[in-house]
Amino acid sequence: MKYLKAGRCAAAIAGTLFLVCPAVSAHHATAAQYDVSTLVVLKGVITRADWVNPHMRVYIDVKNGSGNSDAWTVEFPSPGAAVVAGLSKQLLAVGTTLTVEAYPAKPAPEHAAPSRSACAKAMTLSDGSHFAFVVGI
Repeated sequence: MKYLKAGRCAAAIAGTLFLVCPAVSAHHATAAQYDVSTLVVLKGVITRADWVNPHMRVYIDVKNGSGNSDAWTVEFPSPGAAVVAGLSKQLLAVGTTLTVEAYPAKPAPEHAAPSRSACAKAMTLSDGSHFAFVVGI
């Protein structure tokens, strides 16, 4: 009976670690994925905003030099940190025009398509409202 309890305890611990570890390992330092020595300025229109942990994702269409739109994915802080910074779902609604200062993703491997993703450092809405984010480097 004693061994049965120990086995159940070990199984419970292993199960908990299995569920928790992927979430922990999924979090990263900004410099691991983004080029923090470079800033890009993206002006575009929000097409989607995902208020999810550990980081929000805002999708924007940005006009390129040819006049066509490029779809960008911009990582924002966690939903809680975004609210503390003054953001809301209404401010990041689909159709909102904004300008984002962001760290671009590091170059993709040679066989991959160029990445159009970035990590937001600051954001300005069309009315001039400015929001700055603390980015963990």
